[in-house]
Amino acid sequence: MTDQPRDGGAFFYGILVFKDGKWAPHAKFDENGLGSALIKAEDLDKEPEFEGVKVMRIPAKGQPGETKEMWVSPRFEAKSRAQAAAQVRAGAKETKERMAAAHAARKAQGKKAS
Repeated sequence: MTDQPRDGGAFFYGILVFKDGKWAPHAKFDENGLGSALIKAEDLDKEPEFEGVKVMRIPAKGQPGETKEMWVSPRFEAKSRAQAAAQVRAGAKETKERMAAAHAARKAQGKKAS
């Protein structure tokens, strides 16, 4: 990880890379370094060893504020959307199957009572 920020800022920009199923810090830029952070992140996003890259605005230690995602690599974002859509489809399919099974069970119970 490269350290480029000066001390005393209210926040810094951090570049995180996604590799082996987890995000890891890669580089750090001071509060005036958003442009440099974005350029570096876009360059890192071209490297095949990383599954994704993002730039975060992170409050300095002891400073108020929330961590905010500033940029996410388009290929990682697209992959995340595709995975979320697949989970929704799988959930809908499972729900339909459970509803059909419950309906069939109720129908079978009705025939036994007759």
